[in-house]
Amino acid sequence: MSVSDHFLKPQNHAAVSFRRLAAAGLAVGTAWLLLADAPIICTGIREGMSLCVEVVIPSLFPFMVFTAFLTLSGLADLISRFLAPVTRNLFRLPQRSGAAVLMSMIGGFPVGGRMAAHLVRDNVISQRDGQRMLCFCINAGPSFILTAVGARMFGNRLIGGIMLCSHILAACTAGILSSLGCPVPPKELKSPKKQYLPFTQALIQAVIDSANGMLILCSFIILFSGFTAWLEPVAVRFGENAKLVLGVLEVTKGCQQAAAFPGLLGELTAVFLLSFSGLSVVAQVLAGFAAENIPVRPGKVLLWRLVNGGCAIGWYLALRAALKQFFMTAEPVFLRISQQQPALASRPMTLPLTFCLLAVCAIALLSAEETLSKKGK
Repeated sequence: MSVSDHFLKPQNHAAVSFRRLAAAGLAVGTAWLLLADAPIICTGIREGMSLCVEVVIPSLFPFMVFTAFLTLSGLADLISRFLAPVTRNLFRLPQRSGAAVLMSMIGGFPVGGRMAAHLVRDNVISQRDGQRMLCFCINAGPSFILTAVGARMFGNRLIGGIMLCSHILAACTAGILSSLGCPVPPKELKSPKKQYLPFTQALIQAVIDSANGMLILCSFIILFSGFTAWLEPVAVRFGENAKLVLGVLEVTKGCQQAAAFPGLLGELTAVFLLSFSGLSVVAQVLAGFAAENIPVRPGKVLLWRLVNGGCAIGWYLALRAALKQFFMTAEPVFLRISQQQPALASRPMTLPLTFCLLAVCAIALLSAEETLSKKGK
């Protein structure tokens, strides 16, 4: 054993012991918080479940199934070929990433990240291009912005429409900024041959994949909602406006809190949070890349999320000023969510029926998966 090994071995042992003690301390501290503040955390978890059932699943699940179906059936390649000029010249990405860029704009938060990870996994694009796609391909879906945020939370469809336009324009702006200095990729005359599933099997597999993705998404929302509920009393000590800071953890909860503030402050905060996407969404995207063993730098992703948020605020102010006369005559379509507060607990049959529906879907998915595996054999 060399002298260097003799000195390095105790240091490595000490580092391992420190990490184990830190992990044990974190586990004990977390257990104590769960027991000491159980009522507050349970309230946050219930609110997270309510958001998933009433807002997230209806607005996002159909798009997740649709995007997965496009990828599995091969229709995504046709879309990519149509969008090749924009993808190559504007964002400096290979033309086969066009469908992923498009679906990141209309499919919802985890869709763009998941499709980028799959493109890297299948060697369609390089790791560098996949990492650069995270600069502008983490976006909210139109249904979520228009229906959940605009019409329901802010009570005005016009606000939702301007938020959507500013959100898409901010993503395109970030995409152009991230492409500065990158060469234009060469044209792909022919796409490499790949075995795609028939439409029926592609639809079944798309539902299975989307159900798994939705389960992970809702799990993150519920977890961050419980953590946000625990932090909320601490934030209130610094003033009621400090609650908006908690929106960086979970975007749906953040937009809900932003809607409680009248005027331009709430709108700008919601616009920023939609483009920033929240730490919950960032964690989901990073987890998707880690599952495919693709390296990614979290700091760079967070920095570009801030860039997206700043661009969205600028575009929203510009569009709102251009459409100022329409705001004078626009009538709210609903009460703001802060005024009506529909709760899952206020509908006694919602929770049992939801769990029954999920159980039926799970049985159907398992049966379909077993049938497909038998056919494969």
